[in-house]
Amino acid sequence: MIAPSRIHRILAARSIAVVGASESRDSWAPEIHRSLEHVGFTGELYPVNPKYDEIWGRRCLGSPRELPRGVDLAVLVVPARIAVRMIDDLAAAGVRGVMVVSSGFAEAGEEGRALQASLRERAMAHGLPVLGPNVEGFVNHVERVAPYGTTPPPEPLPGSMAVISQSGTVAWQLGQQASDRGVGLRILVGVGNEAVLGLGDLFAWAAADRATRIVATYVETMRDVASIDRGLDLLADAGKPVLVCAPAARSEAARRSIVAHTGALAGDTQLRDAWLRARGAVLVDDPVELFEAAVLLSHRRKLRTVGVAAALQSGGACTLFAEAAGERDLALPGLGRATRSALRRALPSFASINNPLDVTGQAAVETDRYEGALQALADDPSVGFVAFDAFPPRLPGEGVWATAVLERVRVLQRETGVVFASVAMGPLASDADARAWMRAQPIPFLQGHAAAAGAIRALVDLQGARRRRPPTSAAGRNRAAAWRLVRGVTGPLDEERAGRLLALYGIRRPREVAADRPEDAAAAASKLRFPVAVKALAAELPHKAKLGGVRLGLSTVDEVEAAAGDVLDAARRGGARTPRVLIQEMVDGAEILVGAVVDPRFGACVTMRPGGALAERGGATFLAGPVTAAEARRFVRSQAERCGLDPDRHPLDAVARAVTAVAQAAHDLRDRLVSLEANPLIVGERAVVAVDALAEARP
Repeated sequence: MIAPSRIHRILAARSIAVVGASESRDSWAPEIHRSLEHVGFTGELYPVNPKYDEIWGRRCLGSPRELPRGVDLAVLVVPARIAVRMIDDLAAAGVRGVMVVSSGFAEAGEEGRALQASLRERAMAHGLPVLGPNVEGFVNHVERVAPYGTTPPPEPLPGSMAVISQSGTVAWQLGQQASDRGVGLRILVGVGNEAVLGLGDLFAWAAADRATRIVATYVETMRDVASIDRGLDLLADAGKPVLVCAPAARSEAARRSIVAHTGALAGDTQLRDAWLRARGAVLVDDPVELFEAAVLLSHRRKLRTVGVAAALQSGGACTLFAEAAGERDLALPGLGRATRSALRRALPSFASINNPLDVTGQAAVETDRYEGALQALADDPSVGFVAFDAFPPRLPGEGVWATAVLERVRVLQRETGVVFASVAMGPLASDADARAWMRAQPIPFLQGHAAAAGAIRALVDLQGARRRRPPTSAAGRNRAAAWRLVRGVTGPLDEERAGRLLALYGIRRPREVAADRPEDAAAAASKLRFPVAVKALAAELPHKAKLGGVRLGLSTVDEVEAAAGDVLDAARRGGARTPRVLIQEMVDGAEILVGAVVDPRFGACVTMRPGGALAERGGATFLAGPVTAAEARRFVRSQAERCGLDPDRHPLDAVARAVTAVAQAAHDLRDRLVSLEANPLIVGERAVVAVDALAEARP
């Protein structure tokens, strides 16, 4: 990882060389020069191009070797092959950092990938940090540095939000939104193809940068997981929230053709997202939501409780906000008796007392009514966030009715700890006076109910964001025994072996006996309590029920013997070479699936969902392992209802222990396992039992 101080030399450069400088419309160089002038860059600028004597009113150098030693940043606007050759010359000139705007590298096919590999090799040999290639550049709003190859933000206000993006277009969009809304940024930067400097390096820089308080990032592909891991860890240590927009289009955690239901449930981005959340990242759905969430978190990060209330000036706005909040699974608590009484005193008699609260249009005329309503909501112990509508001036010289209300909000935030935000139904343009007015207020101004609800969801998620912990392992004896079970095995384990693996980590199995022949199965069944199940036992049949390899509810020895013969025949027809029979006591209760899948880069991730025949229906939520007992309990509570579990009747703590155990086993054996699951895991009134076990070993 490149030292943050060296990256800062690039991002806050006081001397810049533009190699390939030109005034041609076909070049990015004029755009870069215009952006530098637009932000007020006051450092040294050196155009380099042997074709010209003068460019931009400055003497043009013929070669990088003519540069004075120690130039902070060289920007390459030359064809890809020439850019690669330039690296040696730039290093010889003592240039401290490079940005390669040129395309034609890894994004352009096999030849381009070879050029990018050569670019990286030469840069690493010289210890030269390189941003790009195939990058538009960056705009540093604080130090006023912008070698940026496209239209810069009209009004690049300094702030504390760092936008770090794998998409130059997304970075551009966020920069334009910030300018249009009067929101200050620390920097907006694209990382391009990440030949040398990548997301992780920029995260590490942001963690060390005093001007950065929050990071908003757009991720398309996790090119260097280890570097991103370190960068996120540093941001967590620095107490700087990370908002991530990572769409599902091209994830690295691709669906695998594995035998476990859990693997089939692992969608294209599920494991990646679980991995990111485990490192404290807060995920949002799209760039619009990313911006609104960054605006909100730039103002407030802590909630006294996660309940949300809204006080809006129309019934239509209340309906739309409630719908958007529901889609983001935000809690809109019912208002307490004292709150309702206070609201009846504050609002007109025709106002309906609900959450969201329609304060009626009268509130904009009699602002003391609005203040009284906000006071009542802030005093309600179930409310931690209040959305309301306070609009900036829309006409020149217009007074703002909400100014007095906002002064009251300033006091309420300080006294109660409740977070307030203005939420507009949709985007509104703002002139210079309106932007200045909003910057002076004590609250964030969010636009669009859907995006605002997503932003509030991000604030709620931040309250429970995980801090990374050093990986743990099981006790030595159990872990060693687990390794022995999978040693030398490739592909599915038979159920008996997979069940022993679960048992080593504390997950109960029913009383069971294995047998080779039907008559042996009958004799074994006589030692168990009826009714029993008879199953074919063969690694070649991970899904034996589909092939007729399972018989349930057997009540006599004769039934067991006949069933054993049937399942052995079914197993042989299914391709098993030497099948055996497993006889189990039947167990009653709710059926769930608890399983883990192991990704080569993101590690073990565990899920819980309805089990048995319902296992493969619908999506799944994953949690990156290993997990703590507290994390497992929260996860189980969040999934209990969809799994048919009742906290009053089912031992959710026992289910949580099973989740922890499966995650731990998969983590401990991550170099050997592809997947591990108990399906179904039977949840009775006092205990949980894995009546079926499935594991697949990595080649």
